Parts: sequence; C-alpha cells; structure tokens
Amino acid sequence: MKKIFVPLFGVLLLSWGCKKSSLELSDPNHPTPDQSLATEAGLKAFGLGIIQKMVATVPDEGVTNIFHIALSNHTVLGDEAFVPYGNYSLRWVNQVYKITLPSGQQIINPNGVDQKTQLQGFNSRDAGERNAFQYEWAACYYMIAQSNQLLESLENQDIVFSGDATTKRNTLKAWAEWWKGYSYSRIGSMYLAGIITDKAGETNENFVHRTEIMAEADKVLNECLTTLNSITAVTADYNDVMLSVVASFNDNTHIVTPDMWKRQIYSLQARNLLVNKKVKDMTAADWTAVANLANKGILSTDNIFKFGMDPSGTNDISSAFYHPYAFIGEAQQFTFVSERLVQDFKPGDARFARGFEEFPVPYVNIRGRGLQFGTRWNPIYIENGGLYATGSNKGYVPWAVSYEENELMKAETKIKSGDVNGGLQLVDAVRDYQAAGLAHVAGTGLTTAQALEELRRERRVGLFLRGTAFYDARRWGVTEPAANGGGRAGAIVMLPGDLVTPAQPNPAPVACFLEYKYLDYWDVPQNELDFNTPGPLSAPVKN
Repeated sequence: MKKIFVPLFGVLLLSWGCKKSSLELSDPNHPTPDQSLATEAGLKAFGLGIIQKMVATVPDEGVTNIFHIALSNHTVLGDEAFVPYGNYSLRWVNQVYKITLPSGQQIINPNGVDQKTQLQGFNSRDAGERNAFQYEWAACYYMIAQSNQLLESLENQDIVFSGDATTKRNTLKAWAEWWKGYSYSRIGSMYLAGIITDKAGETNENFVHRTEIMAEADKVLNECLTTLNSITAVTADYNDVMLSVVASFNDNTHIVTPDMWKRQIYSLQARNLLVNKKVKDMTAADWTAVANLANKGILSTDNIFKFGMDPSGTNDISSAFYHPYAFIGEAQQFTFVSERLVQDFKPGDARFARGFEEFPVPYVNIRGRGLQFGTRWNPIYIENGGLYATGSNKGYVPWAVSYEENELMKAETKIKSGDVNGGLQLVDAVRDYQAAGLAHVAGTGLTTAQALEELRRERRVGLFLRGTAFYDARRWGVTEPAANGGGRAGAIVMLPGDLVTPAQPNPAPVACFLEYKYLDYWDVPQNELDFNTPGPLSAPVKN
C-alpha cells in the first residue's frame, strides 16, 4: 500500500542565510523555470540541496541541523563526550544507569531509570524536541526522498546538458545513489526496523528488519559503484558537476575522483558489516568479508566527502553551532570531553598534548544531573594549534569513513585472524599518520588480548568525533547491562570530595565501574508511526 510521505517536523527551511558559493536553492518541490528539475542548473542545485535536508524546524528549538544532533547522539552514546543539557534530549540519551564507587557504593542516575525507560517515555510527538528517536530517522529519510527525486528526474532523456551529457548525468546519478545508500546505512545501523522506498513523496506500511535495511544500503551502494564505473575519466565535465553538488564549506576544491569515491564506498560497506554485529558473534567468514572490502578501501592520498563550516558561520548548515568541532568548543561548550576518552590516550601521545588543556576549575556533576557529567579537560581550538574544537568555524569531519578508520578495520581483521603483528603494524601506521609520536607496538611480543586493547584505544582516540564511538561500544558489549558482561571497569569519574575515600575538600578523578545499560538499536519514532501504522507483516518497531 502506497502512502504519501508526511514530514516528521512539518516545514523544512530550505534556505539558511546561504549564498551561491555554498548553498542557494529555491524550493525543490516548487522549482522555478530556470531552476527546475528539467534543467542542468536545476539538477545541480537539487543535488547540492541533499545536505540541506539535514536542516529542519524542531519544536521549542527552531532551525536545527538535525543530522548533527544525530551525530551528537552517537558521540555521547559512545562516551567520548557528554552533554548534561536536556536540549534535543541529549542529557537523557547519555545518562548511564549506575556508577559503582571503589567503596562499593552504587549510585543510580538522578532519574532513577535506565535509558530505555527514559527514551521510550519521550517517544511521542507531544514530547517535542525531547524525542531523541526522531532526529536520525527524519534526516536520513529526508535525504532518501531528495535522492529518489533526483534519480527520477535524471530519467528524463530530454534534459539538455552542456558538454558531455553522459558524464554529467552519471555523476549526478552517483551522487544521489551515494547519499541514498549512506542514509540507509545509518537507518539500518541505528533502528530496529525501517522502510524501503524508491519513489519520492511516498512511503509504505511495510517496516522491515534492520538487516533488510542494511541489505538495501548495500544494494544501492553497489548501484553507485556501477554508475561510477561508467565514468572512465576525470574530465572538466565531471569536475563541473562535483564543484556544483559539493558545498564550498565542505571543501569542494579537493575533488573526489570516481576511483576515490569507489574506495570510499568499499570502506563504508566494510564498516556496515563490522559495526552491526557483536564482536563475540563475528565468524571467520565475517572477518574475511570485512577485510576484503577494507582492502579495497580509502587510501591515505584520497580525498573524501566531509562536513565543514563556512568562515562566516552562517553561510552553511552549521550556523557556527551544529558541527562536532563547534559543539565541543569553549565558545559553545555544549558537549564536553569525557574523562573516559582522555584515559584512552597513551602516556606521551602528542595528540593529547596538542588537543587538550586543563580547565582552571574542573567540572563536577554538572547541574547535579549525574556523576559522569564531569571533566578536567578542555579541547584546544584548531585555530590555536589544537585538533578537535573551534571558535571560528574551522575543521572538517568525515561524513562517512576516513582513511584511519579503514586502516583500523584492516588491523582488527588481521588481529582477529591470527596476524597479530600485521594488525599492530597498521595501528602504528595510523598513529604515525596522526603524528602521535608513540613508540611502535608491532614486534614487541604483545598477546592477542594486548593487541586488541591497543586497537580499542586507537579506535577511541584516532577516530574521536568521527561517528564510530557508539558503534564500537555496542559491538564490544560495553553498553550491555552489567549482568550480561557489559559496563566499563576502571572508568575515570570526577567525584565530589565527599564521595572520595577518604573524604576530602576537593573533587578528584577516581576509577569507578560504569553500567551504561543502553539500547542496542532504537525504536522507530512515534512521529513516524502516528502517520504510518505498521502493516501486518512488519518487523517489530519497538524494543
């Protein structure tokens, strides 16, 4: 049964102080004659507009990059950073269930319930911005709809292109397929179930299991590979399209060639396999499949698709706020660096010395909302020589997989397949690539368990703010209930002095046991279900 798609947030804002150099669109649903989907200029503008589908009006918050809120959910779920504030429900998303002190005292979070209970309690339209389930779902399906519309429009053979029409048409087609496959990858990696739709403006009642969504992502990404294989040379016409559809603030001058793009797809497919199965359930065949894809993945010399900011802070989709490096910077200080991230840096790591400094006064149990909401560490601005934060709209994060992530996937497959030293050589190479200045661990006689710990730490540190923290915590079992072997022992928490043993006047970093007890995959948001009741053959949509 076909249904007309009802936007979850109502009206999307299709312009946000943008100018032609970055993101200027007329309403794609009502294109003007010179910017219609029957013209080359209109198709380019519509392709550029796919990322603008990340921007929506959120109840009680206003214009928001909702995809960035989804990225922030992953960051705090993976405990590489934390948010003590209730905006967008982030406070409840990253609320750990229980912290056990060295004395044995157990402290349950101030809400008194686990994450599942809290987030499901907000899964309604009445909850407004507090419904955390809605953000990634909405952003991804908005992008899928825009991609479907672009693909449908490209079937019109009457469109006149300047130059090499075949190259331009196929480049635009690959662009739509990339974002469609990427969006399905995220839906299947985060939600229990989803919808598969190939027609713009329509949905259906058949909610399929997340594994079917991942199969669809793989299918669409393979279609993108096929399209890219038809582009046999990097020509002026190819570059012309890429300069048009990649926003200037996302660095459209370092053009992703078809071969680089294909390697990016292989890396994303490898990630999709790796992060959607618990490590304890991975088979030898699984590790081989990941290795085969990662071995065809991103090279250190490749350009990749990435998320940046315009120097003005207004001529982009970040508004000088909705970007990982702006969110965590002292100018905004919406996210804070987790003590549990900092403890994963090895002594002498130059990235830590360059990336962080101590606050004059440490944060402890911010607003009384939970003991995990405390830190000593302030990220240094990129403009001041730092790595992970900005007060002047600088820096990029990958939309998908980076070179370092691809190398670490290869490293993990080697270690898990018995080539411990080969895996450690790749860990060393990533550290060298990021100028960590650490002594090499390959050839030092580490056991498999020790090698995996080196890998774990490097994935935490080397991929900080790159969207992998929650995927890793989930597949490693860290977010499971303690009764099932989950949680983190020896996790540093900034305790107030009266909870330190013996009691003291000042707060102190203390190793505790954290029980996260987070959901593995999220419920379908009620914002969707209120307008689209699952059909009788649908997969479960709620935990």
